[in-house]
Amino acid sequence: MKKICLFAFLFLFLLAFPRESHAAASSNSHIQLDGKDISVSKGVQIQEVKGNVLVPLRLIVEELGYSVNWESKTGTITIHKENLNLSLQVNNPIASVNDQPMGLAVAPLLNGGTTYVPLRFVSEQTGVEVVWNNELKTVFLTTPPASSGNSVTTRDHSATQAASDAIESERTAVNQIRFNNHQLTITVDGKVSPKVTKLTQPDRIVVDIPDSKFGEEFPASQSFNNGGQGSFPVTEDLDVSKVRYSMFSTNPASVRIVVDLDHSTPFHLINADDGKVIVALDQATEESASTDTVISTIPVEPTISSDGHAQGIDVSHHNGNIDWQQVAAAGKTFAFIKATEGTKYQDNQFLANVQGARDANILVGAYHFLNATTVDGARQEAANFARAIDSAGGRLDLPPVMDYENNPKGLTSAQISEVAHAFLDEMEKLTGREPIVYTGNVFASKFDPTFSMYKLWVARYSTTQKPTAVPAWNSWWAWQYSSTGSVPGISGQVDLDEYNGTIDELRASLAGSLD
Repeated sequence: MKKICLFAFLFLFLLAFPRESHAAASSNSHIQLDGKDISVSKGVQIQEVKGNVLVPLRLIVEELGYSVNWESKTGTITIHKENLNLSLQVNNPIASVNDQPMGLAVAPLLNGGTTYVPLRFVSEQTGVEVVWNNELKTVFLTTPPASSGNSVTTRDHSATQAASDAIESERTAVNQIRFNNHQLTITVDGKVSPKVTKLTQPDRIVVDIPDSKFGEEFPASQSFNNGGQGSFPVTEDLDVSKVRYSMFSTNPASVRIVVDLDHSTPFHLINADDGKVIVALDQATEESASTDTVISTIPVEPTISSDGHAQGIDVSHHNGNIDWQQVAAAGKTFAFIKATEGTKYQDNQFLANVQGARDANILVGAYHFLNATTVDGARQEAANFARAIDSAGGRLDLPPVMDYENNPKGLTSAQISEVAHAFLDEMEKLTGREPIVYTGNVFASKFDPTFSMYKLWVARYSTTQKPTAVPAWNSWWAWQYSSTGSVPGISGQVDLDEYNGTIDELRASLAGSLD
């Protein structure tokens, strides 16, 4: 178990991984394990990068009996022994430890066909002594003496590990962080009690989620930098410049999200234990500009003058188990259901929600949250979406929807258009139907006029103001006017939508598809 601790530590630490071009081999270097030189016969050299010592990973772990697999196509190395499974990828600052993502300081290094990881002094908790002698250019690895055989010690260690694993599994998972429509939305699994603080010089809003971790879904949509932190620019909001996130604390475990403001901005917290924590920035008014305190409240649901327009909702697994008969009885006649995200993820409530809505005679559609930053990535995501629709019986009532609403990688408008067109073209080829574009009213301005051929489902949360015209669209097909609605049959808040016409007009427009 001591040896397992050593290499678990090496992977969790994986600090200061340099790029190959910056590495320099130490001549006549050696690696000794318990007095045995394990490097001479292998002909490898220790790498030194800006004061950091890097050692060949495979050489050491194979000496200790670990199972090692290398996938050259993706640059991925996986290591297994007993109940420990580790995976890392060259130039990727995210490692996997027993299927849990872990942000690394910097990415692993590949040099001459050998994968190198940095060596640092190991803390007392590993139980292994690691020493680098710069004068001798030698790494000394010394495993501690074996346990005296006291079975109580083994049982205690196992019990402690089990307790630690149980605590880890009980932590709330933060699965996604978004900023759009003038609000920060944090999706979580379970109930949380966030601590929200407003700071100045510079102005920012700090959200701490106690007893939490980044969930398995998180890396699919957002990434970490070399310091184990992540961020994305906010270019479509006049009050916000950037959103940052990281593991702020490990004792207790806490995820921190920071909203960088361009100036002091009032806000309120919405936390209805429905899988979403929302920090909504208030529209600037003379009265609110002087308010610096956090107000925890549920805003009044918008009153929409709909002129008989059809009313609907959009949902995902965050809305839990839905009583669709009650939803239909409340006058909701159409629903868009989250199907997929990225290249592999499928919402675990998608099929149940589709069937429930169908049974309630509600018009059903599906949407895919787009993460792609390249044309090829967009096509792969379209294939994932098409597979999900096929799994639900194929053709749905409403056209498939591309949900493209944020830009964490800072793509240009031209790049955004290129990625979006690739996704839309591929979806039409795979499904035979022209997709719908969903986005925010401000983000919609990033789409050029070539998108005017597609119907627009637009988000703009307001009690009075409907969406405004943008270069590609001067009218909207559907309007998501609230993210804090209340509908019988759904626990907690839900997104509310309005079709730009009556239900009869909507059914007539879909007549060919519904046959």
